[in-house]
Amino acid sequence: MYKLMIVDDEPLERKSLRILLQREFFNIDIKGDSKNGEEAILNAKINKPDIILMDIKMPEKTGLDAQKEIISFLPNTKTIIITAYGEFDYAQTAIKYGVIDYLLKPVRPSNLKASINKALKSIDNFDSRKIANLKSKEISENTIKAAIKYIDNNYTQDIKLNTVANFVHLNPQYLSRYFKQKMGVTFTQYITNLRLENAKKLLVNTDKSITQIAMEVGYTDIAYFSKVFFKNENKSPYKFKMSYCNNA
Repeated sequence: MYKLMIVDDEPLERKSLRILLQREFFNIDIKGDSKNGEEAILNAKINKPDIILMDIKMPEKTGLDAQKEIISFLPNTKTIIITAYGEFDYAQTAIKYGVIDYLLKPVRPSNLKASINKALKSIDNFDSRKIANLKSKEISENTIKAAIKYIDNNYTQDIKLNTVANFVHLNPQYLSRYFKQKMGVTFTQYITNLRLENAKKLLVNTDKSITQIAMEVGYTDIAYFSKVFFKNENKSPYKFKMSYCNNA
């Protein structure tokens, strides 16, 4: 998921932008909404957004002033300026501070969508170059092997991407992308596959209840376990067990 922050002193404008974004983008998590430049700086430090939608004219600190400060500690964040002012000078100053696009109010959905896609493409291109240029000691076969070993030893626990990333000393986003590149499946799907394979072994080889098996392979919500099992095996855990018994 990409993190996006909306900065605008008008509550209705923030709400409108949020609705447009949630309707068009399912891979964006909107958090840290801010009503002025000072809040934007604080929330940017806390949430570290990948993309910022920034109004120019706001009380206390303007959007451009906030952007100037934010870019000092988040140089790779992609900022899109939104303003009711169409002066060329604003655009020139915005570009100077690393802004990648410039939209006028009222924002048209098609223009917003194009700007966000532009930002996402820029992020993906940067991440691809970053992965390609990382030193071998930072991201290598050994890194993935260490991550896999950790998952294999702890899949019965509530494993999070951040936990594994910290264990192998790698940025979570880089680990997620590199993991899929090397393993052919996402981090989450790998854990799901591992849990289900072990669940199937227990269903076939033991008399343990489905609840016990679900708990043993890392699911505390039995209904969710059954849902995931059915989605991947096209049958419930009970029917899977029965079909094996009938064929034995």
